[in-house]
Amino acid sequence: MISRLVLAVAVTTALAGATAPALSTARADAADGTMERQLDELAAELTTLVETDDATPHGDARRVVGLRLPARTYTSAHVDYLRFRERAGVGVATWKIGSRERTELLVDVPIRPTVPTDRLEEHGSHRLLFVLTRSDGRRVLTVHRFKSEAGARGGHA
Repeated sequence: MISRLVLAVAVTTALAGATAPALSTARADAADGTMERQLDELAAELTTLVETDDATPHGDARRVVGLRLPARTYTSAHVDYLRFRERAGVGVATWKIGSRERTELLVDVPIRPTVPTDRLEEHGSHRLLFVLTRSDGRRVLTVHRFKSEAGARGGHA
């Protein structure tokens, strides 16, 4: 009887050890897929904004978007951070899950985050305001935290 118990514990431990890396990879893939889907939608929104709206010094062209940073669950890894920035004159998003860092092109104009949006680390929903302006003759998207409709019309966030 005791030998069966010892054998059952040994087999369970071996199975758990063998499946842990696969489960970790599956969780990271799920979180990565969630981020890719959201950022693809964001890229479409920002491309429409840039192509259809005029950039002004006052930032009259705006889009409010919602993004969700996944938290760790049984089926998903957590996202360590999400950053928006400019790389080689275009706007990109970079996110990190575990040891993997991914970057995706969002739009063909630079993105400049404000301090509260420089690095999003809190899991859950984030409402962001993207404002298209003209600075030094160039069109630029600035990212702000969205706080209210009045903020979206006047003082950004």
